[in-house]
Amino acid sequence: MITVVALLFFFSLSNCLPQQNASISERSISFPLTTGSIGDKVVVVDADGARTKLACVNWYGAHMEGHVVNGLDKQTISSIAKTISELGFNCIRLPFSLEQFFEDPVIEASRVSANPELEGKTAMEVFDATVEGLTNEGLIIILNNHNSKAGWCCSEQDGEGLWYTHDYPEDMWIQALTSMAERYSGNSLVAGIDLRNELREAHGHSPTWGDGNAKTDWAMAAEKAGNLVLDVNPNLLILIEGTEYAGNLEGARTHPIQLSHPAQLVYSGHMYPFWWDSSLAYPQFKQRIENRQTFVRQPGQSYSAAYWMGEFGTGDNDDAWGKIIQYLEESDSDWSYWAIDGYSTPGEDETYGILQGDYVTVRHPWLVDQLKNIMPVLS
Repeated sequence: MITVVALLFFFSLSNCLPQQNASISERSISFPLTTGSIGDKVVVVDADGARTKLACVNWYGAHMEGHVVNGLDKQTISSIAKTISELGFNCIRLPFSLEQFFEDPVIEASRVSANPELEGKTAMEVFDATVEGLTNEGLIIILNNHNSKAGWCCSEQDGEGLWYTHDYPEDMWIQALTSMAERYSGNSLVAGIDLRNELREAHGHSPTWGDGNAKTDWAMAAEKAGNLVLDVNPNLLILIEGTEYAGNLEGARTHPIQLSHPAQLVYSGHMYPFWWDSSLAYPQFKQRIENRQTFVRQPGQSYSAAYWMGEFGTGDNDDAWGKIIQYLEESDSDWSYWAIDGYSTPGEDETYGILQGDYVTVRHPWLVDQLKNIMPVLS
């Protein structure tokens, strides 16, 4: 039992600490994060070697035309951060676009009307405030370069399937990644960066893995960018997605990513109920995802690294969705649900969203219950 004296001591001590360090999450996790073998798999661990399971949720909007996370016209940043934390998530995947970073326009006042102190601020100033608000709540952040030109992702017709475009060549992509790494290097809860979202065909060219073609070899580009990011901030996790919309990491078997700080590597895959994989009977579904994605967790191999399912989501509690949840539970994988958002753009409902459009009310209680079941370390 906690005594009144103990409680008074706790609050007294808390008031003496910097705001960011006062969170429960940061007191229980020793930063920076890295990876290591525990049991039969490679996982994310803290600086003391204890497993740190990333049970995350995506909060999007900043990568789209408004250049700002959704919901700031409904609730304050601190309120949304508190809601996310109270739902049990310990981390946020926070997408951004290269256009947002380089153009840095002033955000429309209507998009931040619940946060009047942000009126007149630029996209990156609002992004900074978002990062600060989330980490003040003790939430870990994984930054994600989602796209180059701001907008919804993803298709093979949007021209965004590779890591570069005509308007944003590779050197600008790398400049943005390294600048973001440096920008938040003083905040230990900004713990990783997902280098690029859902590699896929663009302008008739499909990404390859390990063939040495500078125009298509995603593994070569990711390795180069990851090492340059680590030169700036060696404490960041470097998250590298597979090809085929992040559905395929098989190239890592023969051409594993070689980072200057190998333990900072995390491979990332995605999975959705509308993908063909999810139509398979569960034993075949499980085998396919292990063959194409989660095999990387096997220790003692040249490709061994931690794994994180950076996107998965649903609006229906159907059989295809159940296979994904069952697999995440059985495999005890780290993950990031898509998404917390109550709307995709103002006035457009987000049916996969954890929250409704008021950014307070839970949309599907059954969904939150399912996610809470896979948040703890299960093995």
